[in-house]
Amino acid sequence: MSAVHRSVGNVMVLLQRPDDGKVLTVRHQATSWHSPGMLTVIGGRLEAGEFLTEGAARELAEEVGIHVAPDLLQFSQLHHFHAVDGERVIGIVFTAPRWEGIPCNREPDTHVELVWVDPAAPPADCHPFTHAVFAHFVSAQLYGNVTAPELLGGEDQ
Repeated sequence: MSAVHRSVGNVMVLLQRPDDGKVLTVRHQATSWHSPGMLTVIGGRLEAGEFLTEGAARELAEEVGIHVAPDLLQFSQLHHFHAVDGERVIGIVFTAPRWEGIPCNREPDTHVELVWVDPAAPPADCHPFTHAVFAHFVSAQLYGNVTAPELLGGEDQ
């Protein structure tokens, strides 16, 4: 009998400015174990009892002080990430067409700054998974299998 495959659930939100299309990212502290000094999209793991949209709205509020009603978030992408440490993560990406608040760094112990990024030309210091999310976003691809570059030479599958 084979083992049951288990994946962690992650939610992400692409907060996009209507004027220039840039997406808000957070730069992690250099001491971050999973993305030291790198830019990532806003998001995190689901908490007990949350629906996907509830977790995504919570992450927006916790990380950058933006408030969006969960039912206003729009599905954008689904990813299956394979991390270097062997962890498998199911990532659901939403967009927020409207929001309340002005983005600010609400987690200074975790993030050093907020950066608006062109998803069609993200900087090299974006986390590899963030690069994949942006590539799929600009090409309107709804699903992707993404393996950490250290495992398979950086290929997005």
